[in-house]
Amino acid sequence: MREQQFLARRRFHPDSCRRRGQLAPPARLTIAQARIKYRDISAPYNAAVTAINTDAHEGTTWSTFKADLQTAVAANEAWERQIRATRWPLVIQPLIDTMLKTEIPAEISCDQAMISAGSLEGAGTTFSDDPSCKDSPATADKIRQILSLPPTVG
Repeated sequence: MREQQFLARRRFHPDSCRRRGQLAPPARLTIAQARIKYRDISAPYNAAVTAINTDAHEGTTWSTFKADLQTAVAANEAWERQIRATRWPLVIQPLIDTMLKTEIPAEISCDQAMISAGSLEGAGTTFSDDPSCKDSPATADKIRQILSLPPTVG
């Protein structure tokens, strides 16, 4: 029995993984590394949000606004995949987890709902009335503050 417990524990030891050719999990990023990684991962989504905000403030056609919303959804989904694949510093990991669990799905849902609205007016109504569209950048801004990055685009 004792031998079986030892073998069971040994099977999951990180060194035994390396011996079998499996890679150990990547190291967590330092704050300096995380700052660069977060900035770079966020850049395409921030650009998409800027385009949507420009559309809303300066006016545009439905087809342009819809295309910009679709770009934002794709950028947000790519952001989510890249953020999940990164081992963040422990000081921001809980904040990342919160964003991935609640805020990012809400952002994607909001953009998809506005696309489904089918018109600029419908998208505006959706943005005002849909609970998933109630933007809360507090978590992202807290991460950005810890990483010494500027606040989120608005």
